[in-house]
Amino acid sequence: MSRLDELDRRTRLALGGALVFIGVLLLVLGWYLISGEAIAGKQLPYLASTSIPGAVLVVCGFVCAVSGTTDPETARRIAELHALLTEAVEDGPSAEVSAETSADAEVQTAAGTEK
Repeated sequence: MSRLDELDRRTRLALGGALVFIGVLLLVLGWYLISGEAIAGKQLPYLASTSIPGAVLVVCGFVCAVSGTTDPETARRIAELHALLTEAVEDGPSAEVSAETSADAEVQTAAGTEK
């Protein structure tokens, strides 16, 4: 792993941690402001402006922090699997059946009789 990859991984981890921290702050602030209001109509602005964005920031921060933490062995396996799944598939034997072979073949039906 190069130094640039390591720096990029640390940057993503720091950015993810910062987003999670800000999201948790918004969730706590939203909870505090909502808890002081008894009327549901007055709680809705706090819910929309702090709690929902706070939850989104927590999820985005977690995804950002975790996205770059794959070890080199896992990354190699993923690349190998991707190569295996995307390689060109060779055509199998020809699907054409000659008229002689199909005319001579006998087929049994479900009742066991031959046609």
